Order: sequence, then structure tokens, then C-alpha cells
Amino acid sequence: MIRRLFYFLNVCFLIVLFLACMACYISPSVAWPLSFLGLAFPLIVILLFVFLVLWALWRQKIFWINLVALVLCSPFIRMVFAFHFSPAAEKGIKLMSYNVRNFDLYNWSGNKKTRSKIMSLISKENPDIVCFQEFYSDDEDFHNIEYLRDSLGYKYHYLHVTYDKWYKNTSEMKWHHLLWGLAVFSRYQIIDTGLVHFDGPGGNQCVFADLSVNGKNLRVYNTHLQSIHLGYDDYDTIEELSENQNTNWYRVRNILKKMKHAFAKRAEQAKAVHEHVSKYQGQKIVCGDFNDSPVSYTYQTISNGLNDAFIKQGKGFGQSFDTKLGFFRIDFILPDPAIQVNSYRSIHKALSDHFPVVVTLSL
Repeated sequence: MIRRLFYFLNVCFLIVLFLACMACYISPSVAWPLSFLGLAFPLIVILLFVFLVLWALWRQKIFWINLVALVLCSPFIRMVFAFHFSPAAEKGIKLMSYNVRNFDLYNWSGNKKTRSKIMSLISKENPDIVCFQEFYSDDEDFHNIEYLRDSLGYKYHYLHVTYDKWYKNTSEMKWHHLLWGLAVFSRYQIIDTGLVHFDGPGGNQCVFADLSVNGKNLRVYNTHLQSIHLGYDDYDTIEELSENQNTNWYRVRNILKKMKHAFAKRAEQAKAVHEHVSKYQGQKIVCGDFNDSPVSYTYQTISNGLNDAFIKQGKGFGQSFDTKLGFFRIDFILPDPAIQVNSYRSIHKALSDHFPVVVTLSL
């Protein structure tokens, strides 16, 4: 009886596995439930490996079906789990992509030293190029542009402002300017900048900066695709679900609706990014917060024709989003095939809801 139940569950997971793989090729606007399966892909693979071991111990023929299925899906497994035994050589151009969540402007971490710790991490890593998502700076307390330029030595920068405002400090009777956006800071000269146009308003954008690197031109795309925009109630609901607590179905449905909308919006944005990137004939790198997993239509669309630095030199799951599950990689660095990837790391420092991703490259 137990084995029959396991057989049934195994067959169900095999079907779900192949449906999850289809999420890479079918737009969420056509079949959005596949996108949820793409998110769950690592868990599905882990469960099938467990079944594989069980069937091997019990010497059941279904072992071979599982083995063939996992081999066929190995290209997708490599996108979520990488293993390289030889030590990586950190040499060449060092690039960091980091969603800094406004440098903890609203003190989400409960630690007022978070901003200074982020700056210390950047100083310690000393990358040549830093691509920031959810960048913030002002002329009152968070002098981030000035600090990165004057204290950390990033002589060149490009900030695309997605939102700004002025407010009056009544105690000083002085107006202050606050800026949010996408930023590229570089030790190399920025010779041109631009924007990949997305339809509709919002803070999610894609920008590019053309750098002069040792006499060669390098275009760096900095991308922040559609966020889910979860509220405090949504995060409470997710916490309740993770702890197996009873929760309101209406609140769960509200989260699913937000995710469905975000999946579809990212698919449109991914097409715009891919079209723009593919037209540029020089050496280029696409990086940033895609807000989507490797087994997704978004990733598959943008990475088409590019390499994934994680696949080339990463280890383990390459987690870049700070969750208890430990396998969500939603921040990517995708160089074109002409660029050699020498090393890849995600730095597990809980200073934002994202971990910084660092690579070294040779043009």
C-alpha cells in the first residue's frame, strides 16, 4: 500500500517536473501557473532525488524512469545548482550587482549601522564596477553618491532616477532632495548611458552604461524587473504559512494575484531587455535583480545568447535572496560569450533582503 502511494506521488512529481521546465518557454501571459512550478523547481528535483534513492534501495524499475527524467532535465538543474571542484581565480575586472534595499533607509533591519556595514562590505570587496538596484541618496543623512565617489573612489557614476522628492526640514527650515533609482558606479570612464524603455509607470527599469575598460568598450546593463510589491500583511501571511499556521485564504489569494501580475509584467520587460541587448554588437554584460528564478520565462528570454556567470563558476544553489529556504537565486550576472568568467560568489551577509553577487571577468 505504501509503495503504491509512493508510485503515485512519484508519477505526479515527474509530471510536475516537466511542466516546471515548460515555464522557461511558455509566457506567463499564456499559462501563468507554470511560473509557480518554475519557482518550486529546486524542491521538485530534491524530492525526485529522494525517490531515486528509495527505488534504488528497493530495487524497483521506476528507478530508471526517475534517472532518465533527471538526466533529461539536467540543463535546468545546472541553472539552479552548480558544482566546480577546481578553485576559482579571482582575477580581471571585478563586478558587483547588489540590491541594497535603499541602504536600509526605513530601518527594516532594526540596526542603524546597516548602511555603514553595506559600505564597508563594498570597500572590502573593492569591485571595479558596482550595479545598484533600489539605490537611494539624499543631501541630508544618506550622502551615498558623495560617499561612494569621494570615500570609496568611484570617480564615475550614472544614476537613473525612478522617483525623487523634495521635503522641508522644519527644524532647519531647509529643503532637502531625496533620490531613488538604478545606479552604476565605476572606476572606469563612463562614455555613454541610456535606458531600455518599459511600458507603464513604476520604479522597475533597465539602464545601461558604456565603459572604457583598458581601451575596450564594455556595455553594462543594470536591471531591476517587476517586483511583487508585497505589503506587511503579505509578509505576515507568508510567515504564517512557513510555520504551518492557519491563515486567511483571502490574504493568500491576494498574494497569488500579485505574483501572477508580476510574472506577466516581467515577461514583457524581459522581451524588451533581450531585444535591446541582442541589437548591441559589442561586449556586454547584463546584471541585476530579475525578481524571478532561473527556471522561468524571464531568465530564459534575457539569458538567450549570453552566459550565466553562476553556471560557469558558481557553487551550490548560489542563493541571492535572503529566505529560510536557502535556494532562491533571483540576481544574475550574464556576460556575453566573448567574456571569460574567472570567479563567481554570492556573499551571504544579511544587510538587505538580497545578497550581493560578485564576479571577476576577462574581456
